[in-house]
Amino acid sequence: MTTGIGIIGAGGIAEAHLYAYSRVPERAQVVALADVDHERASRLASKFGIEAEIVSDYRGLLARSNVNAVSVCTPPFLHAEISAAALRAGRHVLCEKPVAATLAELDEIERAQSESGRIFSGVFQWRFGRGAKQLRWLIDHGKFGRLHLGLAETLWFRDHAYYDDVAWRGTWRDECGGVTVSQAIHAIDCLVWFLGEAVSVFAEAGTFRARIEVDDTAAAIIRFANGAIGQITSTVNTRGKESTRIELYGSNLSAVGGGEPYDTTKDLFTLGAVTPEEGETLAAEIEAHVGKAPNMLHRGSIGDFLDAIEQGTPPLAGIESCRAALQVTAGIYKSAMTGEVVTLPVESDDPWYSALPPEGFNLPTI
Repeated sequence: MTTGIGIIGAGGIAEAHLYAYSRVPERAQVVALADVDHERASRLASKFGIEAEIVSDYRGLLARSNVNAVSVCTPPFLHAEISAAALRAGRHVLCEKPVAATLAELDEIERAQSESGRIFSGVFQWRFGRGAKQLRWLIDHGKFGRLHLGLAETLWFRDHAYYDDVAWRGTWRDECGGVTVSQAIHAIDCLVWFLGEAVSVFAEAGTFRARIEVDDTAAAIIRFANGAIGQITSTVNTRGKESTRIELYGSNLSAVGGGEPYDTTKDLFTLGAVTPEEGETLAAEIEAHVGKAPNMLHRGSIGDFLDAIEQGTPPLAGIESCRAALQVTAGIYKSAMTGEVVTLPVESDDPWYSALPPEGFNLPTI
């Protein structure tokens, strides 16, 4: 079975999707590209040597009978609109982050998926690194004992040109948030995936250096339903080496992972066991049970998406995974702008469910 793929949006992130699809030609073929800049889309098709129909409007792409599934790679403010439209057009959807600006927009995607019966998946590619698989196996098999602390640290740098040269960046309306949703979201997703349901959050956030209206720095404390505490620290103001770290601490085991900004979970985490003998046993078990992972983590997301289409199985990062991460980011922003400890989930009658930020709220003035 070969799935006909349409790519909507021909910016930089679309290259990761095209590369990943190109590695599995027996499973997927990119047959159409949509972008408002026709020349940019044509250049992208030429770069990857594909013969695809180029259209300027995503609706024209959805009208093509040979498009079975789409990758949504547009600016964030278009993600929910296009995802819902594609699902209602009978297409499977893989959407880049953030999949929606608000929980209300995510509800619309969920309704469209339910009505269509098609697959929807967000791109949370860090879940497919070997380190992420290692931690998931250890958690599922009770190796940590009682988990009590998780850290998610995103220390990156984005200069003024990063925001100035792209019109949609740095705004609530178009980027749908700042460092919390644009850079730290992958670490946040992993933390929630590992520790489970988040039940409260207290956060501080602000804009300290970048010429933007959204957050460039944020810190949050999360309480999870199992009693564990999470700490999220995020900035795009790092002046030294960029880094991302994810750490988990349990009564029997700890795990520390870090590395290049986009590859934090690619390699196995460093484990701290109670005794050296237990550490050796765990290492052998992991080697036996944790399989390989792709060097380019988008290949994991796209492979999982194609598995879901071909086998009718739920994707690893479906609607509920997207909702879990979005609940936390909505809670971070609400807490940072109100000064309150926010109880999660944010409910549908809460102004923060439908707007980011609601009228009358903004980040504290620094």
